[in-house]
Amino acid sequence: KAVVSTQSGHYGRDGSPCQTLRSCDCAPDVCDGAEMYAQQYRDHLLTLCPGGKGLAGFIGEGMGGMTAAMMQSKGFYKKAYEITKSFGGVNIMDEVQTGFGRLGTHYWGFEYHGVRPDIITAAKSIGNGFPLAMAVTTPEIAEAFANSSLHFNTFGGNAVASAAGLATLKAIDDDGLMENSRIVGNRFLEGFNYLREKYDHVGDCRGKGLMMAMEFVESKSTNNPMPTYKMNAILERTKVLLAFFSLGID
Repeated sequence: KAVVSTQSGHYGRDGSPCQTLRSCDCAPDVCDGAEMYAQQYRDHLLTLCPGGKGLAGFIGEGMGGMTAAMMQSKGFYKKAYEITKSFGGVNIMDEVQTGFGRLGTHYWGFEYHGVRPDIITAAKSIGNGFPLAMAVTTPEIAEAFANSSLHFNTFGGNAVASAAGLATLKAIDDDGLMENSRIVGNRFLEGFNYLREKYDHVGDCRGKGLMMAMEFVESKSTNNPMPTYKMNAILERTKVLLAFFSLGID
């Protein structure tokens, strides 16, 4: 069976203090791209599953992690989830980077999009440094999985990992870390606005909560990506500055 994943996103506007420079003709709460992307997804499935069935699943992120904080078009996930179901698949949301309040306004990325996935995967932040991952699904899918084949996990569900996860979840709630993500994230994004206005090499900036991205370009007039060798030089310089800051060197 086929599994389809999202590869990129959209420069959608969502009330963030740092908005994309790109313009469009969409209404404030409507994105015309959602229908076009959904149609592309449908056409892709017709190639993969010509009989209209046979799709295993569709997986995506609430906000692009490895795609530089790209946000899917408003309404796309709702349309995509319906298409997935029509082809017999399940909808999976990867919350490894977007989950646990990082977006500032929603605990989960899928909540922002107003959808309900069949399976949620998450890791990393759930253990706050302790190696831990999880998968959450419906009772029906869990039962079908348990009855389908032999499965075992050497470290799954061990007491130490479970305790670390519970302590992390408690700290997120008790310390108000989701609200902190919103406040600190907005401060960062306001700073992105300042840098974008000041420097010609800073291109598009975007983000939500503590998930954000800044593009480096040759100039705003061309909007071409900054050459790799220049980016490497910036990154190396950043490492030096961070070392100075941490050591307290003037």
